[in-house]
Amino acid sequence: MLADKQGHKTVSNIPEGNPYFELKATLQFFISEKKWSNLEHSSRNMIAVYPDADFGWFTLGLALSRLGDYKAAILNLKKAIYLNPDLMSADYQLGITNYRQQNYQQAIHHFEAAKMKGMDTHYLYYNLGNAWYKEGKVDSAIKCYLRSLSICPDFTPAAYGLFRIYFSNHDYQNAVASLRPVISDDKLPSYLLAQARLLYENESETNFLKLRQALKLLNSAIDLDDNFALAYYERAYVKARLEDTIGFAQDKAMAFQLNPDLRKGHTSSLFSSYYI
Repeated sequence: MLADKQGHKTVSNIPEGNPYFELKATLQFFISEKKWSNLEHSSRNMIAVYPDADFGWFTLGLALSRLGDYKAAILNLKKAIYLNPDLMSADYQLGITNYRQQNYQQAIHHFEAAKMKGMDTHYLYYNLGNAWYKEGKVDSAIKCYLRSLSICPDFTPAAYGLFRIYFSNHDYQNAVASLRPVISDDKLPSYLLAQARLLYENESETNFLKLRQALKLLNSAIDLDDNFALAYYERAYVKARLEDTIGFAQDKAMAFQLNPDLRKGHTSSLFSSYYI
């Protein structure tokens, strides 16, 4: 996909109809279909015949990165940039590859290089925001996520990036507001409930920090919809695990009042070990 958007230098004086263009189209097809092993093999074939064309080196680097051979991927992507210093897509893929290796400073360097060369996509700013977030530069991450959303307002990953930052800073109002461009108000309470569940569903031991975070999410869901029976039901469970017996009883009663069907089998599900 990236290779399709970014121009690549070819060996000079290749006439139309030359096999180079057919091979290039094949590589682009493998990229679009995410057939990385096929892309690796065909890229090596292109390099063998057209070693001075950056496209083969770029696609080989892309394929190796997706196949997890990051060291070789970086060498090939840098070779593509050597042949074509303006190749923004190679810098972008170097950013992705370094990010996957947790080399966040190098990832930022290459994302910024791609930006300086003219790349201006919501994916670029989203990934740059993630790298800044990993480096603890929250303000820079926020700016990147906002830029990503300004380019593509319905790009959910960037919106959730903002949500994550605001929520971790206890700014629950902005956390919820950050999701509104991508999640309709009628679905937002259910989304918040789902995020709360992720915090405690697979925890074998009580994690009070995650439970308190889940409680805030459920509070926000109920603030948005005070008739959301399932949110009260989940919040009762969280309060039980936090040893808030009064809060547990109140939320359980409200959940059953709003939806009597929740009574059925509840002792063997959420409240199996916390039922009072």
